[in-house]
Formats: sequence, structure tokens, C-alpha cells
Amino acid sequence: MQSDPAEKRDTSDAWRDPLPHDDPVARDRAPLRLRLADLEKTHLAGEGNFLWKIPLRGGVAVLKVYYGSRSPLLYWKKTFGNLVLTGRSSHMPAARCATEMRCIDAWEKHGFTCFPRYPEVRFEDLPDDGYMVFGFVPGKHFRDYFRDPKIPAEEKLATWRRWVPEWHRRHRIAVETGDNHLIHENGDVKHVMLWKGGFVYFDFEMIYTGRNLRTLVGREILAYMRSVGRFFGPELYEPMMDALVACYPDKALLMAAWECAYRDPNLFMRFARFLDRTLKPANRKPFSKYGVARDLKKRLDALSLSR
Repeated sequence: MQSDPAEKRDTSDAWRDPLPHDDPVARDRAPLRLRLADLEKTHLAGEGNFLWKIPLRGGVAVLKVYYGSRSPLLYWKKTFGNLVLTGRSSHMPAARCATEMRCIDAWEKHGFTCFPRYPEVRFEDLPDDGYMVFGFVPGKHFRDYFRDPKIPAEEKLATWRRWVPEWHRRHRIAVETGDNHLIHENGDVKHVMLWKGGFVYFDFEMIYTGRNLRTLVGREILAYMRSVGRFFGPELYEPMMDALVACYPDKALLMAAWECAYRDPNLFMRFARFLDRTLKPANRKPFSKYGVARDLKKRLDALSLSR
């Protein structure tokens, strides 16, 4: 979903309401019952979820159905792996819907902007526990914004430097409150959007269930910075890593990323660390979580020595 170039650089506070005030979908919140089969719809995605753009109240909205095309056996298999191996919440459709709603509640409670929801819109031909209608937000994903050659590098870095303190604020609140729902399990540059000078967040279907929030913060930082490297390459990864260290207010909390990679006692993490140590540098992935952790610690150590 693309935005107008002039609009994406709007620095007003209008982004705090991610839909225009005159949008007919947002204006009319009366209960509404529909049938998906009766609507003209645009198919946006479909596998684990079905995603459609639909007409609604003279505007458009996005219908997310958590019951996708996967077989029930695969949902159970993924749920077993989540609960037993990776420490994440259930992959079952109704559970993912409920988790996403709780996450959005938590993020919005603390002032982070997510796609607006229209729970008053109900569908007679869909399972009640497995869908939600969201507002259509025509912003620009981080992934597309930072890869856009028309946008100057300095402008991209200015946007990144503006976002990092907001990222830290969420991490700080998560640690202070012990709320796993504030950690982005699927966190990377594909799941942040620029809209009217601010940031909009989405895709919260699962959470990590561990209770060590510092470790979960560290895991998310590694995931985001790995995606920066993979999507944008070293020419942006290096200055964005420099800006992260410069602009993230709590350096001790930022160090949680290195601690997650190199001190987490989890057996799988320990085995992965062993594999990373045994690989020759030339055979290591260019942006593995261990490489990102080393890059981060090197910068934090240099910053500490310079003081």
C-alpha cells in the first residue's frame, strides 16, 4: 500500500488518527451484519490467513480471516512446535485472532498506532472467533521506504533516528510491565508503516511466552536489525546500526540483544551458538543474529571507551 510522496513526509500530528476524519468507514460505527459471499472483494493474501480488501460504508476496509487454506493438521503441528520448541503462543486460528486483539489493545493503551478495528462489523458466513475488520491505511512499509532509490539516504536516516526512541519506549514499557504482548514476535521492517509523519504497526498473531522480558527485547532487536541487513544491504545496515546505538536511550537495554545471542541458557540457543563458532567466517550468513549481536556490542564497547 503506497502513499503520496508529499504525504509520507508530513510531519504533522495527524498520523495519530491513522484514517482521515471524514472517512465514512470510521465515521459510522453502527452495528452491521454482512455476508462475505455477497461482497465484491479484492484478494490480498491467502495461506495461513485470508486477506481481502472490501467495500464498507462508502469506503474500503481490510477483512482478515485467520482460518486460511492450511490443513487443520498443519495448524496443530505448528502449534506443537511453538509451544514445545520455540516458546511461542498457539498457531491455531482462533488463538491467533485472540492474541492479535490483545496485542493491539496493549500497544494502543500505551500510545502506539495500529490499524483501526471495526468489531461492530460482523459476518454471518464466517466463524465468530476467527476474523476482524481493519481500517485500510495507505501508508508505506519500512521495507519499501528504505529501499526506495528516490528518497535521499539522509532523509531515510533521519526517519530511522526519529523512530528508534519510539522503539525504545515500547521496549522499556514491556520490561517495566512484564507484558509479552508489547514484544513483536514477527518483528522486522516489513511490519512497520509510515503514515502522515508517524508510524503504524501491525501483524501481532503470536507472542513469545517467556517471562524474561529483557531477553525478548534483545530477540526483537536482533530480528529487526537482521532484516535491515537482509533487505537493505550493508550500505544502509552500517549507518542504521550506528544510528541505533546513538539514538537508543538505554544502552544497557540495547545490550540485551547481545546477551540474548550469547548468554541465553536455552539449549537450542546454546547449540546455535556452538554452530556459529565452528563455522569459518566466510561460511557464516552475512546478517545472522550472532553477527548482528557482535556488530552491536562492538559499537557499544567503543562508545563506552570513548566516555
